[in-house]
Amino acid sequence: MKIGVIGIGGKTGTMFASELKNSGEVFGIGKKENLEKIKEKKIFIEKNQKRECLENISLIEENEFPKEINFDFLFLCVKNPVFNVVKCYYQKIKEKNFLPPALFLSQNGIEAGEDAILALREVFGENSKEIPVFRISLFNAVEKKIEEEKIIISYSLPVRLAISQIFGKKMQIKDFFEKTKIKAFFVSQKDSKNMEYSKLFLNLIGMVCALENLSISEGFKNKEVFKKEVLALREYIKAVKKNGGKFLNFPHYPIKILSLIFQLPIPFLSLISSFLANLIEKERKGKKKELDEIDYYNGAVIKLAKKVNLEAKINEEILEKAKNYVH
Repeated sequence: MKIGVIGIGGKTGTMFASELKNSGEVFGIGKKENLEKIKEKKIFIEKNQKRECLENISLIEENEFPKEINFDFLFLCVKNPVFNVVKCYYQKIKEKNFLPPALFLSQNGIEAGEDAILALREVFGENSKEIPVFRISLFNAVEKKIEEEKIIISYSLPVRLAISQIFGKKMQIKDFFEKTKIKAFFVSQKDSKNMEYSKLFLNLIGMVCALENLSISEGFKNKEVFKKEVLALREYIKAVKKNGGKFLNFPHYPIKILSLIFQLPIPFLSLISSFLANLIEKERKGKKKELDEIDYYNGAVIKLAKKVNLEAKINEEILEKAKNYVH
C-alpha cells in the first residue's frame, strides 16, 4: 500500500504521515524547505507529552511528484481552497498514465469536497466517477510550535475522526484504518454533508473569543462575548435546518446534543457557560481558534444562509471584524 500525504511539514500533514505508517509505505509530499527540515531532524511529533523525530517516511518534493510511484491513497492536508491543488496533482498522475488514487480530504468547512470533485471532473471527465473521494472530519486539536530552530507538531492520542465517502467507486477502507491507532467513525454517504455540518458547528465555537484574543473559558465569562457566540451558532443552526441538513452525534462528540443545548434561553446558558467552556476546552487542550480560515468558518455560514434567504448578521459582523484583524 502506497500512501501519499500532501502537505507534510504542516500540522495535519505531519500528523497523518506519522499515524498512517502502520498501514503501508508513507510518502511525505511537500515544499523543499519543509523536506529539508525533516531530513535535518528539525521537525518533531509530540503526542501526550512524548516527543519524537518524524522518521521512516519517504519524501517527495512537490515539484517532483509523483516520480514513478503509483499511489493507492492520497491524503490532501493543505488548507482551503483545494480546487487548484487537486487539479495540479491529478493532472500529473494522468500524464504518467497511472491509476488515479483514492483521495482523502481533511480540510475544514463544507466546500472542499465539492471543489475537489469539480477538479477531478475537469481532469478526467466522466472517468472521474471511478475515483473514490473521502471527506475527513478531524476532532483532535493539532498545534504547531516553534522552539529555536525546531518545529513541534503536537496533538493528543488517540486521533479521532469521522470519515465518509462522498464520490466515486465504492471502496472499503475500514481494514486500512484498523491497522492504525486512529479511532475512525464511518459515516454513510447520505449523511456525509451532515458530518461536515456537524464538524463546522464545533469549529464555529470560539470564533468570537478568538477575535477578542481570549480562550473559550475567558470569553464565555464575558456576557457580551458569550451572547454573540450563542447567536452566531443559532444563525448557523437555522441555516443548516433550512438547507435540509441536521447535526450528528459521534462517539465522544455529541454534536447534535450540543446544538440543542445552545438553543436554550441565553439566561440559562449563561448559568452553565463555565461548564460548556470546560467541556469544549477539554478536547481543544486550551488551544485558541485561528482566524486564517475564517472564510470557511463564518464565511461558510453566510453563504449557506444566503442560499435559503436567511440573514446571518452576527456571522457577517464576525467575518468583517476578522478580516480587519488579520489584515
